[in-house]
Amino acid sequence: MLASIQVELIKLKRSKIMLVMLAGPALVALLFFSLQASGASLRAWPLYLFAGLTAWATFMMPLTATIIATLLAQLEHGPKTWAHLLALPVPKWRVFAAKAIVALGLIAMMSLLTGGLLAFGGWLAGALNPANKLMDPAPFAALAETMVDADDTTFGDMDVMLMVREWKRVVVERLAYVYLSSFLLIAVQLWAAFRFRNFLIPMALGVGGGFFAIFAQASQYGLYFPWLMPFNTLGFMPENVEKALAYGLFGGIGMGLLMLADMSRMQIK
Repeated sequence: MLASIQVELIKLKRSKIMLVMLAGPALVALLFFSLQASGASLRAWPLYLFAGLTAWATFMMPLTATIIATLLAQLEHGPKTWAHLLALPVPKWRVFAAKAIVALGLIAMMSLLTGGLLAFGGWLAGALNPANKLMDPAPFAALAETMVDADDTTFGDMDVMLMVREWKRVVVERLAYVYLSSFLLIAVQLWAAFRFRNFLIPMALGVGGGFFAIFAQASQYGLYFPWLMPFNTLGFMPENVEKALAYGLFGGIGMGLLMLADMSRMQIK
């Protein structure tokens, strides 16, 4: 398996996938740096970082996952090398599993990069203009307890005081949740990309899924929509966090196994 993964990584050096990997997190970070540097009202670190994570989970991460899945499949579809690759003396499922592992690894690195660039952008905005410096609310937790309204909806239905006292832990935790809950979305996109030679089909699926996710947020069935699961783990509706995480993670593992079984039986030319 390790050899198969190394082969996939070597192929990526000749592709544009690394550009996609950098562009997604950079665009999110640049957007929120620009907002903060222009005097936006995101005065505290939790507000700033959660706004960035929301943009990442809702739009940019599903889009980049779609592009990565499509590019990984087009490495073989384009030059029509599937037949040669699957004729090698290794189990067919291992070829597809290696691509899936590479996709998960790339998106994990993109998630970490997004968090790092968001933090750097917030710091830089304050360094360039002290008036835009983001505040760490933790030292003022005791004072905040006397001032926070029980009905405060700044973070949706989340515990506002938890965000004040332990915002660093919560932000890191939610970033991990967003990634883990994306497994189902990634598996769906990979399956479509492997199945169809025409790259427009998986791209249309990903873009269309992301588009409908915007309108499905208020639906009672939105919790079961793969493109919306990362957003639901952010905690704006606390009762949905564990469900979205479980559906996304374990659903992704199950979907991945079904994909491997299906693709192992296919004869790709």
